[in-house]
Amino acid sequence: MISRFDHVIIGVRDLEAASERYRALGFEVNPGGRHTGLGTANAIIRFGVDYIELLTIADPEEAERAGGSSKVLLDLLQDRPGALAGYALATADIEEDAERLKQGGLAAVGPFAMERLRPDGRLLSWRLLVPEGVSWRRPWPFLIQWDQSDEQRLSWEQPGSHPNGATTVLGVSVVVASLEDAVELYRDKLGLEPRVEGDRATIAVGGFQITLLPASADAAAAQTLSEIGEGPVEAVIGVQDLARTESVLTEAGVAWQREEDGAIRVDPDQAVGARLVFREVASS
Repeated sequence: MISRFDHVIIGVRDLEAASERYRALGFEVNPGGRHTGLGTANAIIRFGVDYIELLTIADPEEAERAGGSSKVLLDLLQDRPGALAGYALATADIEEDAERLKQGGLAAVGPFAMERLRPDGRLLSWRLLVPEGVSWRRPWPFLIQWDQSDEQRLSWEQPGSHPNGATTVLGVSVVVASLEDAVELYRDKLGLEPRVEGDRATIAVGGFQITLLPASADAAAAQTLSEIGEGPVEAVIGVQDLARTESVLTEAGVAWQREEDGAIRVDPDQAVGARLVFREVASS
């Protein structure tokens, strides 16, 4: 019942500084709120129903008590300003997904309820299903089903007007210890359809693409695997006009490189430890 991509999460040590850095990258960044009982807080870069989440530890003691994903994030951010942490896929029937994971032999925690109190006092709520109980720095996504309709959530958190022309998240690359094991996980346990292409595999979820990379496929993937283990290594952002993106980045003094296919890659130091690629998308 996985229906679409929902959001990618970038863990950051200093939420205010990270928000300013992403504004310099040309994104509209808005305060998100606090996650009840988890010791975390966030800011949101919204495109439509899909978005980027900047996530921080707001209360280390509460995060320690919460354990699980909060403790993993706390440990991840001790020695670095930030990193890609995880990503979520949306589902229309999280109970059915939970049963499929159980039948497939992949232990998962949930579905369990979560909520975030927005600065305007509105309470967003949802249910999560988390393989092995940890969302961050794992080779899999976690699954989310929102309690509010897409229309209601978008009326509360309207899509941003991003100076860099960003319109969507096109995909993520995930570094894995074993391509064979990762393909089996996504196919047999998550019910998706990986397509093996040489030394990597791709999975389409609507217009969103997941790329599975073993260490042998990419030097940056190998470095990430060595330093912080399996998990997301890169996010690809769709933009309306790369010339506009280039102008915004250059004016802000952001270091970037042009890829062979014309895409723009931002130095991870400029994106609080995250690898970001901007790619132009065809106009609809």
